[in-house]
Amino acid sequence: MKLRLNILLIAAVGTMSAQLTSCSDDNFTDSIFDTTEYPLDRTVYTFPLDTFVKAEFLVPYNVQFIYKTEDKGLSSSDMAKNFTPAPYDNCVKLAVLSKYLWHDVYKKHAGVEFLKENSPRIIHVIGSKSYNVSQGTETLGVAEGGLKISLFNVNNLDEGNIDMMNEYFFKTMHHEFGHILDQTHLRPTAFNLVSNGQYDASGWSETPDSVAAGRGFVSPYASSATGEDWVEVLANYITRDSISWNNMLNTANYEWEIIDIESYSAYTKRLSPGCNLDTIGYYQAMNNGDSKLYRRVCKRNADDTVALDENGEVVWTHASGIDGHAIILKKLEMVREWLKTYFGADIDDLRTEVQQRQYVTNSDGTFLIQNGRLVNRLTYPTSSGKTTMEELVDEVNQFKSLMN
Repeated sequence: MKLRLNILLIAAVGTMSAQLTSCSDDNFTDSIFDTTEYPLDRTVYTFPLDTFVKAEFLVPYNVQFIYKTEDKGLSSSDMAKNFTPAPYDNCVKLAVLSKYLWHDVYKKHAGVEFLKENSPRIIHVIGSKSYNVSQGTETLGVAEGGLKISLFNVNNLDEGNIDMMNEYFFKTMHHEFGHILDQTHLRPTAFNLVSNGQYDASGWSETPDSVAAGRGFVSPYASSATGEDWVEVLANYITRDSISWNNMLNTANYEWEIIDIESYSAYTKRLSPGCNLDTIGYYQAMNNGDSKLYRRVCKRNADDTVALDENGEVVWTHASGIDGHAIILKKLEMVREWLKTYFGADIDDLRTEVQQRQYVTNSDGTFLIQNGRLVNRLTYPTSSGKTTMEELVDEVNQFKSLMN
């Protein structure tokens, strides 16, 4: 069986029950845990990273950055999976990137106290992917009870592939952090009604990006539930570059449909003269061998060819009455007001900061564009002659001089 992988990010909201008793001779001054602070071992090769995460995560925010894979806190379903630790060098990169593209961004635009109060207590990174074979999906991250965030697939971390990095790590960081913030101050109830009746908890993984956008969702996974929709708006807006974001909004201007077709060549022969396949939609062969077409809904003739107007233009239709573009912007405005009201954070400032850290800017502050795409700052040489990624890794490597 060929597994069709889709994106799945999970917010596991934990519950806790406690039984309290009171006795006059109870001693509440001693902790049941070992609170002794042990010095870091300068003889082990991981000393530089251990020192960095202590200085940058544990001391200022009381956050543990755990990269030596542990099973503590994993769900029962995750416990059944075979996870592997990530390579040390990849853990170094993810640690500095977590600081650079997540904590430092919120620190600058929301403040240290915001992070102290809202940051997860544990960031747990795992080398292997987390496949959900029975569902045909892949879990990119997990936010557990507002206390812990787990990130997977660190084995394949590649700073040269900014799209992959955004999907697996950067967007996931903001997505899972959004779940934690949502547990602190719940999203407005009005948000839950914007796309009421459009969510599909089981079928979202078979929904193409274009179809989801046309229904008012920034991603297929956003269409799985209101809580996921909420944090997907936040995470996608912060991490998606302007070209990608605007392309998604343009796609959302149209209503899309999914149809079965005999073959790619059979479909192209049915096009009216002058109509371009890319104008109407696009073709995709499904894993089970069926051929399906995802196309924009438009006026058609009886034989299913495109009906053009008197000027030879395609007549787009919206039978559902859903304006995906307007819905996405409405959801974004709700997220914007919520962040500002409860956390004093401006999502547009957060987005600008993240974008400028991810992509190369010109001297006038505009983004450098090559071949129609923004340029990855992480792999772009700086004035020092090193790349941004190399300079970030140096923040860890500087502690090598302290090793025995």
